[in-house]
Parts: sequence; C-alpha cells; structure tokens
Amino acid sequence: MSNSNIVPLKLRPHLVSFLMTEMQGESKSFAGYRCKILNIPGHSFVGSFLLEHLEKIDYPVKNIQTFNMFLDVKATSRKRFVSKGSFYKIESLGRSYVYLPQEFAETVNNIFEQHFRNSFFHYVDARVDNGNCITRSILAFIDKYDLFEVNFTQAQLRQLYYKLKKEGLCFSLNNNLRRK
Repeated sequence: MSNSNIVPLKLRPHLVSFLMTEMQGESKSFAGYRCKILNIPGHSFVGSFLLEHLEKIDYPVKNIQTFNMFLDVKATSRKRFVSKGSFYKIESLGRSYVYLPQEFAETVNNIFEQHFRNSFFHYVDARVDNGNCITRSILAFIDKYDLFEVNFTQAQLRQLYYKLKKEGLCFSLNNNLRRK
C-alpha cells in the first residue's frame, strides 16, 4: 500500500459530474477494479476533514459498485493510539485500508454541494453580467457539467439561481443545506 489512502464515497450524482470536470485524477486499481481516483491533498480543507474521520479496515472495500467516487488523500501519515483490551499500539493510517463512516460522508456531500452551488451562481451571474440571458447561461452550465445526465433541469437551476441571489451565497452557512 502507498502513502496515500483511497477513500470510496457515495456522492450525489450531480456532484460526481461536477467534480470529474473540476478535479484532477488518474486511473488506478482498487479492490481489483480499475477506477478514476480524484486527488485531494491532506492539508486541504476536505483532505484534513477526511483524515480526521477515516476509520481503518483490514481489507479493501469489497463491494465497490455501491460507490461512485474515489478520493486519493495524500500525506496520510496520521498516527493514532488504538487500544484492544489492555494492549495499546500506534497505527499509521497511511499504510491501511480505510473507509469514511456514513455520517461523515453526508457532511462531505454537503461540503461539495456548497461548492457546486457557489460555482453555479458565479458562473451564471458572470455570464448574465456580460449580457447573456439567464436561460442560456444556465444551459451552458448544464452542458459544461453534463447535468442533463443526472436529471437536472433548467427550471430547477433557475429557481436555485434566484434563491441564491435573494438569500446570498452564505445563507446556508447559518442553516441546513436544503435540497429541492
């Protein structure tokens, strides 16, 4: 195993399309399957969050078909004390198979969702400021990230655009991230 951890995640489908376009990644083998793995530095916000909440397992996740995103978290030499009865040892997660518990996977979804929404708003707003109509701007965003494939419509995103314009981009920092 290398000095990085491959973390399988189940992300919302539109976030997969968005991240595959916006993030660098490479094809690697994991649990006997070839998959595209996106690189996340361990010192980044998402990387440090993941490292804090990873759990060690003794084997790679066997049913990887249930996941749609794989993140490669670099610089994971994090060590921690583990106790089993009266025996204590230090283990390094950098050379272990890991997974992210579901409650933290939902938080990662929300972090990426917030970034998606901010990117969407700024993309559309900049195009509108340059004289494009809102409809064409939203359709360009949908086309750029293949969002028709994940059942996003121009009407849904138009509603989101006006909501973000009215409430502000930081509104969700004080409230739950609402969908639909």
